[in-house]
Amino acid sequence: MIKHKEMLVQNVIRKMKCWFLLPLLFVTVNLPAQVKYFIIPDQTEDYTLNHYKLSTEQLYGVNKNVELFCMTFPGLETIKNTQKQYADINLNIVLFSVLPDLSGSSDWMEIALDSVKNNLIKDADLHTLFSLNTFSEFDQKYGAETKYFNEYQIIKKIDNKYYASKHCILQFFAVRNRPSVFQNVFGTINTEQEPLTIVEMEKIFKKRYPNFIFPPYSMAESPYSYSNSFDFIRDRREYLSKVIKLRNNELAYQFWTYTGWRGQDFEYKIDRGIDRFIYLPGKGIIGGSFDFYFYFHRKKLPIGYADFMQNIKEEKVMIADNYK
Repeated sequence: MIKHKEMLVQNVIRKMKCWFLLPLLFVTVNLPAQVKYFIIPDQTEDYTLNHYKLSTEQLYGVNKNVELFCMTFPGLETIKNTQKQYADINLNIVLFSVLPDLSGSSDWMEIALDSVKNNLIKDADLHTLFSLNTFSEFDQKYGAETKYFNEYQIIKKIDNKYYASKHCILQFFAVRNRPSVFQNVFGTINTEQEPLTIVEMEKIFKKRYPNFIFPPYSMAESPYSYSNSFDFIRDRREYLSKVIKLRNNELAYQFWTYTGWRGQDFEYKIDRGIDRFIYLPGKGIIGGSFDFYFYFHRKKLPIGYADFMQNIKEEKVMIADNYK
């Protein structure tokens, strides 16, 4: 009898310890990860780096800029086949997009390099992130998120001083050009696709799902308004919309992203990323749109819901000045 009572007491104590430690566990899990930093190099070795500034005034009605830092690495097949005809078939793109601080006068802040030396990442880290976020490793388990907002910042050097971006989204693209019959997973740029505009896709969607809202139009809707018609993991992809001729007669390719506005109203809908973009072979991504960011801050802008919807349907983008 005494032993039975002792065992009951011990069980109660163990349960109390578990309940006491449980809040600590949640606190630990919910702690924000430390921001990582990548320093823009003076010179690059095994990749090309292109820097573009995009004016936000025409698209979002505010006199600011988005800065694109587009890093292009040759893919494995491109390395194996050094002939010129393979140069743009198989490439890997790492895209840092610095978004404007809509409440301040500068998008960068001076930083002491020593203060972040333990949080710096290198090229090899970007290669690893690329593989994990473009479904490139066959033996890995993948999560839903493939883009990082304000988890990684870039640092640039100006006159012996270092400046870190305030708001930056990091994402990845695999350039894999081949006929449309081949699968294009999320994060793929394929210039050989059959073109399909957003409006054309909307008609196909509404014919199949007449009672649901078209996912790219759902920015003001509940995520559940299209949840039964959109398989978040399976359906997401980038569609080629059109081939455009730039002022220097170069051919560029405009894409749009088929995904919804996943998340709560108080969250950035990061999955959208650079939701419409222009890819120029040899130069990387030279333009795009970031509706997820500007719609979140729409109260600071002179445009509203109707303007955002028009921009989406007409596939409006910002483009670097030297290519307009």
